[in-house]
Amino acid sequence: MNQMCCACYKLTFTNTAIKGKNMIVQVTNTGSDLGNNHFDLQLPAGGLGIFDQGCPKQWPKTPVSAWGARYGGISNVNQCAALPKDLSGSPCKFRFTWFKNADNPQANFERVPCPAAITSISKCKRNDD
Repeated sequence: MNQMCCACYKLTFTNTAIKGKNMIVQVTNTGSDLGNNHFDLQLPAGGLGIFDQGCPKQWPKTPVSAWGARYGGISNVNQCAALPKDLSGSPCKFRFTWFKNADNPQANFERVPCPAAITSISKCKRNDD
């Protein structure tokens, strides 16, 4: 865990509609439900997953049903309207535009220095970056 916490990785997707696209992500936690070399991307509209306390606590007025299926989230861009206002626009639509609603895409990954655009939001920075 100490080797991963706050580290950033460049993902290069190798299948689905996003094959060839890249994304830089930061590790903020590790889930006991994941296998080795597995990234669980948190996307607005992507479902709550096994550890479902974050979004319902942050947006308690949003019905749990608005988040969609526990694993997989909402199924179309029109359902973004039911999410909280700060997620219902571009953050939610990202899943259906850039991410092309890819379902568990495979990716190659490599450790990269964290961009300031990420660490300025997460406030998590490694000394070895």
